[in-house]
Amino acid sequence: MVHQLVYYSRNTVEGGDRAMLTNLREIVSASQRNNSRDGITGFLIFDKTWFVQILEGEKLKVTDTYNRIARDSRHSSATIMNVRDVEARLFPNWTMGGAMRTPEAQEVYLQHGIGGAIEPTRLKSTQVIDLALDLQAFELSKRQGQRLTA
Repeated sequence: MVHQLVYYSRNTVEGGDRAMLTNLREIVSASQRNNSRDGITGFLIFDKTWFVQILEGEKLKVTDTYNRIARDSRHSSATIMNVRDVEARLFPNWTMGGAMRTPEAQEVYLQHGIGGAIEPTRLKSTQVIDLALDLQAFELSKRQGQRLTA
């Protein structure tokens, strides 16, 4: 069994797009290091307003990771959407996979009925997981396409 936690938080990173990208790269880099060390996998979906994340791993490590995130000044209003035990990891290869909303990924969001901004307060955790799985598949197919043409 694997412990899974789905949460959202408000993105409080200051500055314009460039500052936000720099900060987000730092977040993802630190998350990958920490998560690799702690055996945490998951997926992060974010835009200029929200972070929506799925964390998977050993229960205590997942709880510790969430608590660290909730204290991070780059987030506010951290809210747990769902906590459950699952048979297997849904994101086994991602110490922190992530998808920033881009025009090319917009079709994936539209398939999930998200045309405008992400509104995590209106989503169910199952919708977040389904969106993350489809974004993961989109990212993987994009990378394989790049490898084929490289």
